[in-house]
Amino acid sequence: MNKVTIHFIISLLCLSDFLVILNCAKVQGILHPANNANNIIVILIDDLDIALGGMEPMTITRRLVGQHGATFTNAFVSTPVCCPSRSSILTGKYVHNHRVINNTETGNCSSRQWQNGDERKTMATYLQANGYATFYGGKYLNQYGKNETGGVEHIPPGYNRWGKIIQYEILGLVGNSRYYNYTLSVDGQRRDHGDDYHLDYLTDVLAREALDFIDGIISSHQSSLSEGTDSLNNNKTSRPFFAMIAPPACHSPFTAAPQFSRKFTGRKAPRWPSFNRHPADGDKHWLLRQAPPGPLPREIVNKIDQVFRQRWRTLLSVDQMIGNIVKVLSEKGQMDRTWILVTSDHGYHMGQFSMPIDKRLPYETDIRVPLLVIAPSNKEPTTPNKSLNNNNNNNNIEIDSLSVVSIDLAPTVLHMAAVPIPDDMDGVSLLPLIDDALTNSDDSPFKNQVSEVGDPCDSHRWIDEQHVPHHPWRKSFLIEYHGEADLEDVDQQCQQDPNTTLCLNDFGCKCQDAANNTYVCLRTLSPSGPNNLKKNEVKEREREENSLYCQFDDSENFVELYDLRVDPYQLKNRAYSRSCRCTTPNLHRHKMLVNYSKCRGHVNCFFAGL
Repeated sequence: MNKVTIHFIISLLCLSDFLVILNCAKVQGILHPANNANNIIVILIDDLDIALGGMEPMTITRRLVGQHGATFTNAFVSTPVCCPSRSSILTGKYVHNHRVINNTETGNCSSRQWQNGDERKTMATYLQANGYATFYGGKYLNQYGKNETGGVEHIPPGYNRWGKIIQYEILGLVGNSRYYNYTLSVDGQRRDHGDDYHLDYLTDVLAREALDFIDGIISSHQSSLSEGTDSLNNNKTSRPFFAMIAPPACHSPFTAAPQFSRKFTGRKAPRWPSFNRHPADGDKHWLLRQAPPGPLPREIVNKIDQVFRQRWRTLLSVDQMIGNIVKVLSEKGQMDRTWILVTSDHGYHMGQFSMPIDKRLPYETDIRVPLLVIAPSNKEPTTPNKSLNNNNNNNNIEIDSLSVVSIDLAPTVLHMAAVPIPDDMDGVSLLPLIDDALTNSDDSPFKNQVSEVGDPCDSHRWIDEQHVPHHPWRKSFLIEYHGEADLEDVDQQCQQDPNTTLCLNDFGCKCQDAANNTYVCLRTLSPSGPNNLKKNEVKEREREENSLYCQFDDSENFVELYDLRVDPYQLKNRAYSRSCRCTTPNLHRHKMLVNYSKCRGHVNCFFAGL
């Protein structure tokens, strides 16, 4: 038996133990959970980046997280576009497993195939089956509510009414994000809204409806209690609920509430080295090299800056909503049993590589997202400024040595609810990481299990102060994207290839997508070790990888490779450099891509990169 085989077997054993910990919610399922089970709220923001400072305007949220939670600083999506990414978040699965490949109905977005398949196996359906009251408000999937996909009458499983008391509810936006003049499906009934701010501004409507739902759950519990009891304490035993709130911000058309319409005057999109830099031949795939060549003119750059400000302004209403939700939960005695997760369906680029505004690209701007956790008040951090890498330059607990992916969200939510995690979910629960970050006591069930982690095949795995070996964590994950073409999204003034889409004259006719803008990527980010390395460990540390490797399914079979340790802005494609020779078949990368592209279930997908 050779050394590689021995390491492989050891890794399997380590991983087996580790996944038992990560998925320890796989206990006996209960149809009626204990009334003191955790409430869970997920805020799914639309198009919110983290790389370009998207969280900066959300001061209330950042303050609450700093006081009661933690931030994952290496959070990514497995696909950088709305419908496929939201499907991954709901199901805990990679794109190749839920098969929603783009935002069109033919791409399986809210299609009959989706409705008859994976829509029946989302985090909401499992929570509902285990007795949770559930609510969904806002943008669901881009094609939801349209005639071709069942109309407003279609209510996704996991959300419905039960008897006279609202135990389950859905308030689904028909189609894509809007702020005014939209249609909602309210438990299968059409409800049209106009343009009156006080009645119709969608973020505020969702906030009111979500608070009404929460109040209804607690009030129904109070009405069942005898008079004269302590209502605040009894609120803590009300039926647990799950609420997913998906506001339109900060998606186009970037309509801010009137009171915020003049905020951030003078702010501009970040001028990264990649900003308004048109790629040279051989540096980026063809979509970025398309005509018109050269940098964007000043008037388009000004429009990008205007969009940047407008996006931030729309987020102020979301920030206010989160603050109001926490305030109401505190007043009703619910914060000591409520988890709140704040994240986005993908990031956003603004002027990088002369691409004006959009997502869909495999670069850091588009695939990195915020992931913030506000913990129950009884899980407040016991040590201020604690960070998993001892980086104490702010008041937020940061979990920044680990790469986490959007497919991990559904398993995490189920784990928080003590609901069994299905084997076919590709992601793993992040709850042990969160608990370890928040808890500074020896009685934590996850103490020292998953803080600083290392490669299970590496004999130099990091050891903590108590000399307890750390469990393995993923070093890489899969990014998948399937391009689409839609001539309805091409301005007539823009003469483009008929396979392109999202070509807008106002933004220089730079098409943002194409039918063959299809790729698979490996994003590799080795978990970092302790900062106090010994001299003989420096060489091992230098071997850690922070890279992006992509293969495009286009006529060029284009390849891109970036070493983010020395090129964080992804300016230099190393795939075609003589020193790299990366365009020749690389058996290791090819094997990893094949493994990831076929993986199914958390064990198979977690281990695909090893």
